[in-house]
Amino acid sequence: MSFPDTIPPLSIRPGPETAEAYAALTQDWNPIHLDADFAAATPFGKPIAHGTMALNLLVEAVARAGFRIAELDIRFTAPTFVGQALTASARRREGAEYAVEVYADGETAVLTGTATLDMRGTGPDTAT
Repeated sequence: MSFPDTIPPLSIRPGPETAEAYAALTQDWNPIHLDADFAAATPFGKPIAHGTMALNLLVEAVARAGFRIAELDIRFTAPTFVGQALTASARRREGAEYAVEVYADGETAVLTGTATLDMRGTGPDTAT
């Protein structure tokens, strides 16, 4: 298997129920994610999704393509609001290095960076 030019995009639209389930999974109960009244009093004005949700969407897109992330260098560049559609994508720069991005509603980059991929079941930490 060789490295493709792109990793197929993967999308999700996390609503309030998804934010609640993600909070339970991660034990991150910050009201900025779950309480509309609390969030309305913040500079964001409404609930924001957990930042790691965008990262996990990227990890899942890579895994569905049959790869894993060996190295990652990213920045969270904007908040993601609960209810916005998130789309993760990756395009190959050279070798196993990819430019990675997650966009909200197809227009705002909320995560950008680079990832070096391994084929699943390979790499230095794979048990033999």
